[in-house]
Amino acid sequence: MSPDTFPPDVRINARLSGDDAARFQELLESSGLSASDLLRAALREYHAAHARSTRDPLALLAGFIGSGEGPKDLSARYKDYLSESLEEKIPLSVQEPRGTYR
Repeated sequence: MSPDTFPPDVRINARLSGDDAARFQELLESSGLSASDLLRAALREYHAAHARSTRDPLALLAGFIGSGEGPKDLSARYKDYLSESLEEKIPLSVQEPRGTYR
């Protein structure tokens, strides 16, 4: 957001009671912050934890793309490589010789 598009100041009048009031008072005393500064800090922390990311999904994966190890044609033949790997672990067919039936 550019500075000229910020919303106007918002005034908040909140009533806290019981445990919430005690928590708020405890944080005020232990942090040394003003009530307004404590609410700003809490809002920023809550926003960081709950707001949807606006970052480009490709930018989020940039550190992972191309960082793996493996064959150069892995992206084209991944099914072949997966099948081979699974065949080594879990044979698709029985490898024991057949007995003679009469």
